[in-house]
Amino acid sequence: MTLRKEVYSNRLAAARECLSSIGADGLYATPSSNLFYLTGIDFHRSERLTALFLFKDREPLVICPAFEEARLQGMSAVADVRTWEETEDPFLKASAFFPAASGTLAVEPSTAFEDVERLIVRQPGWKPISAGPLLGPMRMVKTREEIQAIRRAIDVALSRFRKAFEALRSGAIEAEISHLFGGENVVQFGPSSALPHGASSPRALAEGEAVLIDAWDKPEGYYYDITRSTYFGTPTDEYRKIWSVVLEAQTAAIERAAPGVPCFEVDAAARRVIEKAGYGEYFTHRLGHGLGIDVHEPPYMVAHNRTVLEPGMTFTSEPGIYLPGRFGVRIEDDVLVTERGAESLSPRVKRLEPIEA
Repeated sequence: MTLRKEVYSNRLAAARECLSSIGADGLYATPSSNLFYLTGIDFHRSERLTALFLFKDREPLVICPAFEEARLQGMSAVADVRTWEETEDPFLKASAFFPAASGTLAVEPSTAFEDVERLIVRQPGWKPISAGPLLGPMRMVKTREEIQAIRRAIDVALSRFRKAFEALRSGAIEAEISHLFGGENVVQFGPSSALPHGASSPRALAEGEAVLIDAWDKPEGYYYDITRSTYFGTPTDEYRKIWSVVLEAQTAAIERAAPGVPCFEVDAAARRVIEKAGYGEYFTHRLGHGLGIDVHEPPYMVAHNRTVLEPGMTFTSEPGIYLPGRFGVRIEDDVLVTERGAESLSPRVKRLEPIEA
């Protein structure tokens, strides 16, 4: 488990208390980031059933394949572990856990349809609903332990960025720098950097080209997501201008973020800066997204999102300007909403620092 066992136990207790708020009598969760959030179980979903069952009036229990029991117990905060053998029907076994003949079962939203159907067919008196309205609000506000995990992840990212930038030289290959970086990332040179969701390729770096590195990973069970843009050689005046506009936009967004502010206003703060500079049509994506166990999770910093920020929420601030066929600039940092405003958990860049060719 990434966090203390008590953290997961408290989350399970909170989830059970909140079941009534969504009209549910129980919760059913198969391997997913939500199962990890509640229990510490970090299994990949497969055709073999592993699941959490949490009912209002009972202690939580987990079912898993018998040969996985020891591995699961090493992760899980749930003491009651039931197992099934390869020759058994796990859904039939799980159907016996239900405390009544009828009720409402909140299902972890990413659970496979078949895993719901095979369970409910054996408990036809139970109606499945989404557990999203319960789990989403719980996960958006991070605890002190979660924020510390994100900070530790960012420390890993910073050393990786240093290593990658030190390796940049004429002829360096995007894919090779990507492999050197470690974790999940995209390295883009020159015109490739103008693709907001590009991919590392065999393209070689040449003097006079933009460099963009977007990296995300969860070395501590919680994600960092950081992007840095720079220039190989002497930057053009246009590149310097756009880079400065993007940094100004990011600053405006972070300064606007505070408790009580809706997400769309944070996006708008950055967008106004870029539009005023004449590059509005080249800022083609939302400002950012929530960050935690998943690299993309609520809340989303986008025009239509009226979710109100609260202390403990974390999100990315990543404005960008992308000139098709030429170059792109994106600067991304991980932000925490505090009691009075917002704090960048990752150290922000202050000035353009080109790479000597």
